[in-house]
Amino acid sequence: MNYDVVVVGSGAAGLSAALAAAVDGAKVIVLEKSHVLGGTTAMSAAGTWVPANHHMLAAGLSDSAEETLAYLRATAPPGWAATEDALWRALAENSAPMLRFVEDHTPLVFELVNHPDFYVEAPGGKLHGRMVSPTLISRYILGRWWNRVRPSVKPQFFTYKEMVSGVLKDPVRAVLRLGPSLAWRVLAGKVGLGNGLIVGLTRGCLDHGCTIAMDADVKRLATEGGVVSGVEAVIDGKPVTIAARKGVILATGGFDWAPDYMPRYFPGIDLTGAPDSNTGDGQRMAEAVGAELAHMDQSNIAPATFTRYEERRHAQPLYESYAPHCILVNREGRRFVSEGSPALGSAIDERGPDGRSRHAPVWRIFDSRYSNRLSAMYAAKDPAFVRTADTIEALALKIGLDPATLRATVDRFNGWSKEGVDRDFHRGETAWERYYTKDRALDTVEKGPFHAAPFLYVSLGTKGGPRTDHHCQVLRPDGSVIGGLYCAGIAMASPIGTKAVGAGTTIGPCLTFGYIAGKSVARRNA
Repeated sequence: MNYDVVVVGSGAAGLSAALAAAVDGAKVIVLEKSHVLGGTTAMSAAGTWVPANHHMLAAGLSDSAEETLAYLRATAPPGWAATEDALWRALAENSAPMLRFVEDHTPLVFELVNHPDFYVEAPGGKLHGRMVSPTLISRYILGRWWNRVRPSVKPQFFTYKEMVSGVLKDPVRAVLRLGPSLAWRVLAGKVGLGNGLIVGLTRGCLDHGCTIAMDADVKRLATEGGVVSGVEAVIDGKPVTIAARKGVILATGGFDWAPDYMPRYFPGIDLTGAPDSNTGDGQRMAEAVGAELAHMDQSNIAPATFTRYEERRHAQPLYESYAPHCILVNREGRRFVSEGSPALGSAIDERGPDGRSRHAPVWRIFDSRYSNRLSAMYAAKDPAFVRTADTIEALALKIGLDPATLRATVDRFNGWSKEGVDRDFHRGETAWERYYTKDRALDTVEKGPFHAAPFLYVSLGTKGGPRTDHHCQVLRPDGSVIGGLYCAGIAMASPIGTKAVGAGTTIGPCLTFGYIAGKSVARRNA
């Protein structure tokens, strides 16, 4: 089998790469390891961070690649600029062209979502406009592929805008309000969120001549003279070698289910939100041909509860700690971060000398006035998940914390509430936090009975892998390029790690770096 480009993986990065290469004239095959398309992307809400996009500019909102780059530089972890600045620039300059390209070459239509950047106060931060998401699309446009998109743990009959403005706040009322419209969506196969994004990208790839093979497990990269020349795979149980005249793009996702990588880089993780096909194949194959792996300790670590998926306990993203009358405490019974901070993932992932989280296990402590219907729905799956007591001291004993310490922590927070200023962690003071909590950020935790629930330490998708240049070419430790090998998405060493810079800064960069990789490989001389 001979192709110009072999893309390994069918998530946002892989399909974006395949589309870009095909539009530029390359003969492309996409190899998907599992029996369904879309990987982690299909399970996501498909919030998509695209700075300076044409929808925001049309709405009269200003932005530019220069402002985006300034923002990425200002919000990055210390020391990252030395290795990531060229990739930040590539992201800043290519995000907007990527979105227009995707809308021009697929049935997808995106809409603005009224989200602030995580750090609006930083140089280049924007209050609105950089966040977009797909509108509804019918899965039936895929023809025989209509039922081959990976199912999600969240209902996919809504748009992201509907999810954040209604469904997450009051799911029952939101469903009742949509009523007949929701019934029609089900009949018409209309989907949004991650399923919608994958449906649209897949249709675009098929329309531009891409071949897609399912149950195609790539085992290793083929090389000739140090240059990657194709892949060796097992497709439908049969070994095959596929030549790639121009190159191979690894878009295999993270390594959340890798039995070797996860204990080494994420000891103590409670759950993952990624599909079990994410076993680090791309990282392992790249390393086998000499690639440098980097940022292997970075991941999309986010607030979550649990559900069931593929017959096992699985993470369900749920931003519930923003609600009033709720605080987070670490294993010592002390607060360690603003509960509304966009950097909750980074905070819980702060490592000690042993490589484990300094704070886990973390607990949500809330009183009888706390209300989150989605949280209650998921907690009902395990009645022991929430512990209850009449006093803070009794609650502390139930969860293994020192009663005096937890009492002091709660009293201190309640004191800040009466003062109107959280002098420890400044909860409710940033634009991002105000978007969610309004003027109720410091509502007290003082009316019994009191409750505690684990704040799970969850990876929704690791972000480490082979280091690349700004063309997405994979690099060796000495900085030289491995000819014919490209990588994109969360299979690569992400230039935006655990400390994300906005809602959608996983999917957005996945699409953009896939777009860059596809265009780069299509223009490479074989």
